[in-house]
Amino acid sequence: MEEKIYTQSELTEAVRLAIQDRATWFYLLLKAGEKQGVDTEKMAYDAITEFGKIKGRKMADAKNPGELVDKISEGQGFYAFGMERVKSEEKVGELKFRHCALVEAWKKLGCSPEEIKTLCKLASFGDFGIVSCFPELKLEFPELLSHGDDCCHMVITKR
Repeated sequence: MEEKIYTQSELTEAVRLAIQDRATWFYLLLKAGEKQGVDTEKMAYDAITEFGKIKGRKMADAKNPGELVDKISEGQGFYAFGMERVKSEEKVGELKFRHCALVEAWKKLGCSPEEIKTLCKLASFGDFGIVSCFPELKLEFPELLSHGDDCCHMVITKR
């Protein structure tokens, strides 16, 4: 098999499409759970928070908010979510996510703005799960794409 070289743009698009697939099956899983009488918010909280904790434990050597933001923004996610590192300091770390393939997928599925806000909240349990591995840190999202803002603004500070 011949090795193919991909541009960053092609790789970013491939990752975004994979994220859209994940968003689609996440939505369908929740809808199926609702039909079966499952408390889907609790199910999502438990599962997605645990997923975040798995990721957070892999970042255990981060010593402060800035280092944690640097770790969160490593790899292809940086490009897929159109991340901008705003601050990476000892007392505060900030990222702005300018693109969200999850929100894109939910819009394509015809989800209402309220459904998208709810789905985003559920998906963000992963981020809160990551930060929960650092009890001295606090996570906030003062802006969210799902709420019509220009970005998702992740702010991690010391408690």
